[in-house]
Amino acid sequence: MFWDENYHVASAEKHVQGVMYMEPHPPLGKMLMALAEVVINPNENIDKHNFVITDHIEGADTPAGTKFTGYRWPSVVLMALAVLFFFGILNNITRQPLFAFLFSSFIIFDNALVIQARAAMLEGIQIFFILAELYCFVRIVTSQRPIKLTDYLLLGTLIGFAMSVKVTSAIELILFVILFGVDQWKNIKALNYSALLKRLVIAVPAGVAPLLLVFFSVFYIHIGMGTKVIADRTYKASPEYLQAIQRGDTWSPSTFAIGFRDNWKYMSEYADGVPRLDECKPDENGSYPMDWLLGKKTISYRWDKDTVDGKVEVKYMTIIANPIIWFSVIAGIVLSLGLIMSKFIYGQQEKNTPLFYWICVFTGLYLSYMIAILQIERVMYLYHYLIPLVFGSLNLALILNYIYRDDIIANSKHVWINFGFYIALVIAIFAFFAPFTYGIGITEDQFEMRNWFSFWKLQVVQ
Repeated sequence: MFWDENYHVASAEKHVQGVMYMEPHPPLGKMLMALAEVVINPNENIDKHNFVITDHIEGADTPAGTKFTGYRWPSVVLMALAVLFFFGILNNITRQPLFAFLFSSFIIFDNALVIQARAAMLEGIQIFFILAELYCFVRIVTSQRPIKLTDYLLLGTLIGFAMSVKVTSAIELILFVILFGVDQWKNIKALNYSALLKRLVIAVPAGVAPLLLVFFSVFYIHIGMGTKVIADRTYKASPEYLQAIQRGDTWSPSTFAIGFRDNWKYMSEYADGVPRLDECKPDENGSYPMDWLLGKKTISYRWDKDTVDGKVEVKYMTIIANPIIWFSVIAGIVLSLGLIMSKFIYGQQEKNTPLFYWICVFTGLYLSYMIAILQIERVMYLYHYLIPLVFGSLNLALILNYIYRDDIIANSKHVWINFGFYIALVIAIFAFFAPFTYGIGITEDQFEMRNWFSFWKLQVVQ
């Protein structure tokens, strides 16, 4: 195990064994890990009692022979399926399957996304639901039909699932605003306030109600499954909640109301108790959000040192950016902002109106997330950038399609060859940094070959 796996595996196993617990994140991700652990059952003859008497499993407490296949399976598989949504988003907007296929490489061959997705962590599951929302949203808008209340319902349901994994998914609530704008664009231009208000009164419940239903249902199942307290770990639960557990009354609506209140209080207090970023600390793993744009700061999740044929080799598990993708994403945001300014400040006519507004959408999502995250005072980490990285990757593909649209439609060999070389470079750099992603043993010299930038703060193990 490494990094937050030590927490999430413990939480998932509590679902398996029916133990009450509280955590700083909503429970859906751990519930899916628990479900996969039960279905795959790779630890049938392993005593996992140590997993439920703590919130952080140490390596010494892990029984020999323990396999983490089940716990890691949801993140791995859902992140793989998320690639299909990424492709579908680009294909529906550009109507260019080959282009969408090539630029889906952004989500497949990024080292940070891969190491996070192949672990028992939450980002792979979260990104699956976020890309599902975006695909749903794109399909609705590009379908050339009137927007129905069922479209709001479907979008709200998917946002509810994403927020049930991590509350940072709430940034996707912006999609409701955009969908309403598309839905009522004629009335907005005509300043028909009565029609707008009438639609708003029914559209808001249509979207928000399924979102809340999903979110509360996930917590209802989570609270209902917590039928016992182990090792006096009460997580500051109220006496009423603990008494309901002792009575075996965890599935009643009254227990849900108390349990949800206690869980939400715990999440809030936990967030308030997380220390702030202190870059003066020599072992600080956190970093300032604006530093994430260039991949600062890498985190060494774990390392294993060995001697092979007289040479010291170290197997690193480190979250590190694919610099081709990350630097290109920033370039794409800069280009997009320039394009948007040219339209709304200088009045320049865009050459492809639908594509231009899609660029506005994904640039807006990227900037909104970064602005929101900058308001958070607690320490944050490089993997918190993976969500805007996905927004930025979609935006980068769209801005390139916008720039080279005429050549793409004309099927210019020159532009396709250039795209091919660019994607080949993305894959080659991914492979070059793969030792950090897959724990492949490398020597100190091989490490230094990959230590491209001092601000990454990679640290060699000697």
